Amino acid sequence: MAAMTGRERLEAVFARRVPDRPALKLWGCDPARRLRHTAYEPVRERAMVLTDLVLQAGSPFSLYAGRHTQDCTSSTRRPTADPEWVEVVTVLHTPEGDLEQVFLASTSGRPGYHRSFYLKEPEDIRRLLSLPYEPYAFSADSYAARDSEAGSRGIAMFGLDHAMYGLQRLVGSENFALWSWEHRDLLLEAIEVFAGRIRDHARRAIEAGIRGVFGWVGPELCIPPLMSPAHFDRFVAAVDRPLLELIHHCGGRVWVHCHGRMGPVLERFLEMGVDVLNPIEPPPMGDITLEEAFRRVGGGMGLEGNIETHDIMTGTPETVHRLVTEALRAGAGQPFILCPCSGFDENAEPSPAEIRHWLAYVEAGFREAERLRG
Repeated sequence: MAAMTGRERLEAVFARRVPDRPALKLWGCDPARRLRHTAYEPVRERAMVLTDLVLQAGSPFSLYAGRHTQDCTSSTRRPTADPEWVEVVTVLHTPEGDLEQVFLASTSGRPGYHRSFYLKEPEDIRRLLSLPYEPYAFSADSYAARDSEAGSRGIAMFGLDHAMYGLQRLVGSENFALWSWEHRDLLLEAIEVFAGRIRDHARRAIEAGIRGVFGWVGPELCIPPLMSPAHFDRFVAAVDRPLLELIHHCGGRVWVHCHGRMGPVLERFLEMGVDVLNPIEPPPMGDITLEEAFRRVGGGMGLEGNIETHDIMTGTPETVHRLVTEALRAGAGQPFILCPCSGFDENAEPSPAEIRHWLAYVEAGFREAERLRG
């Protein structure tokens, strides 16, 4: 098979065809992104040369109030006893009453967490839905610029929000799980409203001439063990399927991110029509191997993954090389993109050893992928 460009290779995977060799991606490798730490710059520079690029694009969008979002939102920062942390208090001012969220944010770039969520009681969903909604004016400029920037090296991906996740992130995992049994119809009502807004946004992208890859994250919040496969079917599969059909009808493709254990839901993504599923985490974080995943989908869906970011961060160059080689061998002869399971600059304070490990991933990934060229 003749050598492909990065764009051709990725397009082949998204068309569920076997490329000349497995594609190689470094999640988060984008010249437009501000890195979490400057120490990562050599990794990005090398990846810009050796990997197949996926650049993020989009158009202004807000799921809850559209272009009115700034008008109905206020935010303040409260100091805590520890200068490392501040409380960010955000209020949504709805016609039926205020909704408040408190987020504990790090002042040094570390992950934070929610102290409270906007939606604390089921009736808060009604307040949320009372917000006036009007979409932003659509612009295809970002997609056109990113697609041109990728050139033959890769593709642009048009990002979309996710209906179930749009509600879940305002509720929190515990209450979302409880309300999915006790207030199922109310949750579905909100999710369907959000799904309609996302479809309208995607339709406007299509009308503007965008025909490439559309991508989203979020389904991982509705899979076992927290949520049942039946909940996934109703809150994710049934809601997302019309969006996938809309995108496919115009010749577009779909990328979906879903961390976690794919064993109970893998075929459901296939049945929905997902073109590439990320990241197929290996055990113990996941519950199936890459080989098993490919056997189960039978070439009907491209797969992207499946090297745990933690293994790169804490391993050795030799460990990284072994993991890269094993994953590439499992994905050889399949529509496969080698990729870490999350972004490469997640650690706010990377050690020199971690930077060497990320460079080892890029170098070994390219070298070993080239050896598998068909």
